[in-house]
Amino acid sequence: MGMSIDDFYCSHPIYIATKEWQKRKHRKKRINKKWLKRYGVYEINMMPHNEVVMMDDGTIWMTKRTYEVFKKQVLER
Repeated sequence: MGMSIDDFYCSHPIYIATKEWQKRKHRKKRINKKWLKRYGVYEINMMPHNEVVMMDDGTIWMTKRTYEVFKKQVLER
């Protein structure tokens, strides 16, 4: 899961809930690093779009697309 804090909203940290999956893998580390650079990764959403989850500790979880819509609405105010 994406564990980087992307932004804060009213002192609550916002996390983007995505998982990165390498498109092609090789058993050797040296070659695997080259394949990662060449072929890239898939971004898998861990929750449906337009859904926001607020945990008990105050952290907010959402997908990248939901975050972009949320940020746009906050900036319009």
